[in-house]
Amino acid sequence: MQGMPAPPAFLVLRLTFRAYRPLFCATMLALMLLSEGTRADEVDEQLVAIARTGPEGAGSEAARVASAKLVERGPDILPRLLAAMETDNTVAANWARSVYEVIVERELAQENRTFPVQGLQTLVRDSKRVGRVRRLALQLCERLEPGFSKALIPRLLHDPEFRQDAVEVALAAGQLALENGDSETARAEFHQAFEHSRDSNQSVRAAGKLAGLGESVDIAEHLGLVIDWWLIGPFDAPQFTGFAREFPPERGIDLKAEYAGQEGRPLRWVRHRAADPLGMLNLVQALAPAKEAVGYAYAEFISPREQAVQLRCGADDNCTVWLNGQKVFGRDQWLNGIRLDRFVTPVQLLSGSNQLLVKICQGPQHVDPQVPNNWSLQLRFCDESGSGIALRSTLPKIEGAAK
Repeated sequence: MQGMPAPPAFLVLRLTFRAYRPLFCATMLALMLLSEGTRADEVDEQLVAIARTGPEGAGSEAARVASAKLVERGPDILPRLLAAMETDNTVAANWARSVYEVIVERELAQENRTFPVQGLQTLVRDSKRVGRVRRLALQLCERLEPGFSKALIPRLLHDPEFRQDAVEVALAAGQLALENGDSETARAEFHQAFEHSRDSNQSVRAAGKLAGLGESVDIAEHLGLVIDWWLIGPFDAPQFTGFAREFPPERGIDLKAEYAGQEGRPLRWVRHRAADPLGMLNLVQALAPAKEAVGYAYAEFISPREQAVQLRCGADDNCTVWLNGQKVFGRDQWLNGIRLDRFVTPVQLLSGSNQLLVKICQGPQHVDPQVPNNWSLQLRFCDESGSGIALRSTLPKIEGAAK
């Protein structure tokens, strides 16, 4: 239309990408295969046809023809099939996996197998490859060489996909050493398990084993959990209105201020340190039992440098998070149970002082009166692997404030 400005270049690119995404993915697959030193051949063409599939049967006929040709191939194409599964196009990945499974089962039934064992093992060890594909290759490697997993996994404590498996091996080795009376080996294994654990269950177990050997480790610090807070609430928020309503702490933090809470009761900030080893903040205990309410948790801490990290949190019923005055997370979702890392969002920490404000909403009583109205928060800062960021709490002490 005359006089209408042209759309921004980034919008044109975005719309173009959406329109040609299947072709783009297919092209990238072809380039990836070529980059691995494989010359373009019929297998590549067939894999590209599979990569062009999409929802609602798009490209399915071409994929069916291509897969029928691929299943006639030998096991030498298995690494390329695994590469074809490294896509967010689940339809294409499923086509490739179906072909993979047919070839694998057929070859396993042969007396003289010709699997590309070295290529498969190399893929398993490559931490840059997609995890689910590496696990699929590991299953096959184990069937071909029983004991391969047992020899490999203990060395993968730093691996993003197999770290949890390796930590489990370290925990088992520590327990075996403990049962054999070798406390020093047990201590070393449990230390290794704790240091590399990113799973809360494994962190707690390793810490418990070390405690039994007379050593204390800080789970909250290890996982980057925030446990030092100033709290205030409950503010009145009928039904499910709390998430959208603004209360005084959102307009500015004044730890000496007093506000009107539910039923006109005066509210003041109170200092609280979560005692739970996994940093669970129980507002029912720290503030008061409440329903249809809102509470706030405030923290200050020092970051040794400016850094990009992940904020991971969960709340019952929900939460909104401001970091250094900027809203970085909010989810208008009710009746949530808490689990570690329910929500993950990237944030930027400042070098030096940082301020954190969290709004925790509490909805109406559950329809089942036997279900307790939990009101809680769990929040941490970590890197992409889940390793806690070392932050030093600098919450101010207010003379005369509640403890």
